[in-house]
Amino acid sequence: MKVVSDTGPIIALAKANRLSILKELFIEVFIPHAVHKELFAKTGSEGEQIERALNDFIHVSNLETLEEPVRLVLSDLDEGEKQAVGLASSMIKEVVLLLDDKAGRQAAAKLNIPVTGVVGILLLAKRKGLIKNATEIIEEIRNNGYWLSDEVINAVKLYAGEE
Repeated sequence: MKVVSDTGPIIALAKANRLSILKELFIEVFIPHAVHKELFAKTGSEGEQIERALNDFIHVSNLETLEEPVRLVLSDLDEGEKQAVGLASSMIKEVVLLLDDKAGRQAAAKLNIPVTGVVGILLLAKRKGLIKNATEIIEEIRNNGYWLSDEVINAVKLYAGEE
């Protein structure tokens, strides 16, 4: 399966030095040009890890011209989310959109694009035996400056069976 990612989840995973999870879970990882640009506008110490991933397994992909109905659904999103959802919508087979933003998720749902977020990635990685403790990783992400609510942390504990 392929994944198209927005900026936030890549930064979150990089903050915990866990970008390699994407490489292990998916056949191909794509980002649009706007996300590529955003990754280097917002990074801190995780920049080197993101750069290595871009040189290794994250592919920057061109966004084709979107059909009018798709453009209308995406009109209120920021450019990175717009391009990520648009790129996922243009891929015909087995693609998952990696996106945490609520408005972007709602747009993807209208276009019938399967979506997961950083929490979903960690839970999947745990189910596949790639990580031992999802709660520790999500807490590390938060402790390294990526905003996550207590509700998100508690949901990870619950769904990962780590309470």
